[in-house]
Amino acid sequence: MKHFVRHTVLFLMISTVTGCYDEFMKEETIGEGKASISATLDFKPMSSALSRTRAAGDALKGINSLHILLYDHSTKKLINSWEIEEYSVSDEKRDDTNAENGNSAETSTKRATFKLPEEINFGKYYMYAVANIPDLLTNTAYSDAIQTIDELKSIPLTWDSENVTNNGQMIGFFTKSSVPALSADDESLVVNEKSIKLHAWLRRAASKVTVAYDGSALKEGVFIYLQSVQIKDIPLQCYLGKENNVGKEGYTLDVPETGPDMIDGEIITYHEGDITEDFEYGEGCADHRVTVGSPHFGSHDETAPALYFYENIQGAGSSMPDKRQDSDGNGILDFPGLPNKPDKYPDYRLKDNVPYGTYIEVHAHYISNNSERLGNGHIIYRFMLGQDVIHDYNAKRNCHYKLTLKFKNFANEADWHIEYEEPEPGVMTPEPYYISYLYNHSMMYPIKVNTGGRKIEYIKAEIKENNWAPHNASSDIYYTGALNGVDAPWNGFLSLHKTTETVLYADKIGTNEQYYNTVPKRGEREYKDFILPDGKISEDFTTAGSESDDKYRVEKHPTEENTYNIYIPMYTCAKQMISTTGYTGNNPYVAYQRLARVEITTKLEGLDECFYNEVPIYQVRRVVNPKGIYRSSENNKSFHVVLKRLPRENDQIFKTFQSEGPWKAYVIKRYNGDGITLSVTSDKTELKDDPEYGKAIYGKTGSEIDFSVDFSGSSTENRYAIIRVEYHNYTCQHLIFIRQGDKPDDLVTGGVKWYAKNMKTSTDLASTPLDEGSLFKFGNWNQPIDALSNKNPFEPWINVTPEDFKVYPEDGFTNAGTGVKMEWTTITNLGKDNKFGAPQMANARVATAADFWELRADNVEQGYGVLYGDDATETADDIVDAYGYDYEHSTSGRGMRGCFAYNSDTGKNLFFPIGASGYGHRKQSYTASWGDPEILNGVLRYAGGRTKLYPDPKDRPLFYDIYKRPGAIYWLNAEIPKDYFTPTDGASLGWDINYFSFDFNFISTDNLIRSGGSDACFVRCVVDP
Repeated sequence: MKHFVRHTVLFLMISTVTGCYDEFMKEETIGEGKASISATLDFKPMSSALSRTRAAGDALKGINSLHILLYDHSTKKLINSWEIEEYSVSDEKRDDTNAENGNSAETSTKRATFKLPEEINFGKYYMYAVANIPDLLTNTAYSDAIQTIDELKSIPLTWDSENVTNNGQMIGFFTKSSVPALSADDESLVVNEKSIKLHAWLRRAASKVTVAYDGSALKEGVFIYLQSVQIKDIPLQCYLGKENNVGKEGYTLDVPETGPDMIDGEIITYHEGDITEDFEYGEGCADHRVTVGSPHFGSHDETAPALYFYENIQGAGSSMPDKRQDSDGNGILDFPGLPNKPDKYPDYRLKDNVPYGTYIEVHAHYISNNSERLGNGHIIYRFMLGQDVIHDYNAKRNCHYKLTLKFKNFANEADWHIEYEEPEPGVMTPEPYYISYLYNHSMMYPIKVNTGGRKIEYIKAEIKENNWAPHNASSDIYYTGALNGVDAPWNGFLSLHKTTETVLYADKIGTNEQYYNTVPKRGEREYKDFILPDGKISEDFTTAGSESDDKYRVEKHPTEENTYNIYIPMYTCAKQMISTTGYTGNNPYVAYQRLARVEITTKLEGLDECFYNEVPIYQVRRVVNPKGIYRSSENNKSFHVVLKRLPRENDQIFKTFQSEGPWKAYVIKRYNGDGITLSVTSDKTELKDDPEYGKAIYGKTGSEIDFSVDFSGSSTENRYAIIRVEYHNYTCQHLIFIRQGDKPDDLVTGGVKWYAKNMKTSTDLASTPLDEGSLFKFGNWNQPIDALSNKNPFEPWINVTPEDFKVYPEDGFTNAGTGVKMEWTTITNLGKDNKFGAPQMANARVATAADFWELRADNVEQGYGVLYGDDATETADDIVDAYGYDYEHSTSGRGMRGCFAYNSDTGKNLFFPIGASGYGHRKQSYTASWGDPEILNGVLRYAGGRTKLYPDPKDRPLFYDIYKRPGAIYWLNAEIPKDYFTPTDGASLGWDINYFSFDFNFISTDNLIRSGGSDACFVRCVVDP
């Protein structure tokens, strides 16, 4: 059993103000007469007991009732009393000189001014003000007690736990000067003038505590999810005007027989909702967690939530117990252990042996994904209140205690008292854990096993749930009628064995289920080798039937006895799992994660019972903003990268997000790109040397992914780079493609040279690689539909329904070459039996099927997302800006969605825009032989066969709302027969870019040219080598 107890070094500052008085001051002459009294009452600002930052509470600041009591100087008995109903209240600025200890915690307090309703005789008196006891004169419990000064100060106040504002009782005495009021030993008052101005400072019987948290010294991969903070063991009662020394000799108020039976005070809850046993922590709780990258939570500001309590004086000085957990600094805890376990921890010291002391208790959940010390569990922090962190247990009245819980290293090494246990033997699994949104990617999942001295017999992993659908999405986002991730895990994204295929073909593997359950079964895996060779502290092993490089790793923990870290690989599935179904290893959703659950079973020799841990594995949201940066050859303007995502499917504004663990960014490939580098933009990042990639930006756990891409020098040839971002504890990857220069270039070495831009007319290219160019009916160079005509009827294009699609603009389409308006029916086409024909540019031709198929070579991959151009310097927030580039918005930093084909060996890339509308395709109307009929002649829509929701896509649910999903189609120069390069539905005349499902493949002629005419698509040209 392991237990960690420490205490926090809190910076407590407390100083006292003492006054100097002349003990031989001449007695004032009193004389005879009556005096008219006017008075000022000031709230004494709370003393700042634990720091010099200022704060004021919202509670206990008002005056709800005010009474004045006049006592004879000699007998100290009550002479007269008044309830003051007419007084004026104002806010008065305060500074340190107003505070009792010289450290003011409030920038302002209330001031009340009034006149006594009657004159009083000259004489020597004691005069007191009592605030916020409305029935002081009418309730006999009070009115009897105010007959003498001692009884007044001894009035018992009872804590109201239902309404904290009812605990704002105050008392103060009047003097002729406002300066020495609280520091004067003599509270007496001489009245010897006809008109006299008096002053009193009011002190609350209560104090308050604010708690802040600082995780700047945490290790990477450590998360502290704050649940609540509470003040515990507070006094039920308090004296109105004298020290409230609870439980001490002579204490006359109610007090329980034992300190732990005292009442508990307020609780501040950070986590909304119930925390069930299987509650999952993660990014949804980021607003109340502490990490090294987002280290600060809570504050001591004036409006910060506070905990209130009555004064509790328990003693101070060297005779009191030392609060520090390792007081002599020898590295050994003085009183280790946990409460309520005396047999196991006989030396444990509850509440520092101050049974009636008041303390703060913080509840949190601790997760460490750091391999130095994996951990996951509930954790409690405690701190005894007082004026310092060593020997003072006096929680005085009218003070603002500012506690900062400063975490260091691992969450269970904070400097407060801690309750946290790890079972021995036991198995600990961090959760949740994350895997990339991209297909064929992997991560290593860590398992911490404390064997208790036994051998590990086996560990078994089984996928219990594996979803294709978005997690926590509403039913209008996806089709809910398909089998879920429990009933059909073979359609999900996760595999326990290495994925070797990019596309699964039905004629080769049958069905997804058949492939999933063929040995090695994708949904289960057993690990049996755990014995390390002599002298080794780690070793890689594989399992029966697995690929030779599909290995897990066993590591002996360097500092924890009998403890091993086991790392098992997990993978995302193929890019396409039977293309006709649409199921994919990519996460197609920009706003939703996908969830799988894996049960980890661990068997130790000699134990009958196994250890079971069910862990959630999330496939992160697809990141598309930004995905690429383009610069013309003479433009070296930097670009500020901040990764962003959409919170919900139909949101308009992208939001930044925190990395669930450390992250890094580096250039993995350069082609003629030495002048493309990265630099830091935040104090939470650092540029470091990297042994493999030269330099890398490193970011902290919980920080945003934020850096700059810089350009320097120049080149007559295109420059390229690929930036890889590893985030979420380095388990997820995002690529950013860089290109400088727009010369035609080969993507496959020695292959055709691709133009960087789409065609605008037969003679002109589009303005930039972001510009979508024109839409052409097949073979017709003379009637290109201008990009500005290819817009949706409204923007932002969200919450789209079938009825939103219209033939737009209503006044016709603009000819990109002549500027003349055209009707759809007047635009002609050549027909599918002809070639598209060459443009009027030297050596250029329209790309053929073979050219596009070359982009499916083994070393050519595809990425989808937003490209920013020459005028952009930072990631856009609004989807109108991120998606809506056109040549009229060429200076406003807009981006364009599309597909990047990139050579993973050389780093070269080629961008295919899908259009500012998201639809690079206009459709000819038709009567459907399958799917839906298209009644809108010339409508801007990507989908070839659907105009509304798919009626019952039980076996292909990702096609459910394809009618509104984004994508584009590019013409081939000529039709190719069915199955010419790869299995297809029929003869093909176009290249299909499905931005949603990541499809990059041929599209059949029947989807593009029908008896009524031709659709309109984009055109890209090439130059032969």
